[in-house]
Amino acid sequence: MYKYFDILDKYFYEFGLKKKEKLSQLHDIYEYYNSKINLISRKDFENFYLHHVIHSLTLCKFIENKKLNILDLGTGGGFPGIPLSIFFEKNSFLLVDSISKKIKVLNQITKKLNLNNVQTLNGRVEEVNDKHDIIVCRAVASIPNIINWTKKCTKKGTVILLLKGGDVEKELKNIHMKNKIFKLENIYSEDFFIDKKIIKIEVD
Repeated sequence: MYKYFDILDKYFYEFGLKKKEKLSQLHDIYEYYNSKINLISRKDFENFYLHHVIHSLTLCKFIENKKLNILDLGTGGGFPGIPLSIFFEKNSFLLVDSISKKIKVLNQITKKLNLNNVQTLNGRVEEVNDKHDIIVCRAVASIPNIINWTKKCTKKGTVILLLKGGDVEKELKNIHMKNKIFKLENIYSEDFFIDKKIIKIEVD
């Protein structure tokens, strides 16, 4: 576990002690709840920090800590929303997922971590009418579907940040909004980040 905090210090030196302490609690909390409900793959749990926490935090470079409203679409086990909410305590997060069991567990996790800037919604993102400054999402669906689903909760200037792999250029072919692909292997040296990308889309 501690080697991942070396990676954290390497790339996210802005983290203070208080935030690192909260991040250090994530492993045991998730290990407990993951034994009861499959929040993340149990086969992959030994890579919990790199594959889930640090991967989520790669979005930090595209978000400011200034009272923004952020929606995590298809949050699943709380990624990327939970790690980002620890880092950006001034921002408000809405974690949305259609699986009620996962949302119930996330409510308990946020309570244990005293994450007062996090709310959850058990439902579909199409039900959200409030406009958000940023949409974050990790490998939930195709890019066209994500844009279509979030029409009601975005506005002009909303930034959509997607963590994806594979042939994203093909998915972006018919997307006419301003967009850019960032290859994580150009920023992070760990093998895990090969073929991992962040797609930034600006709603017009």
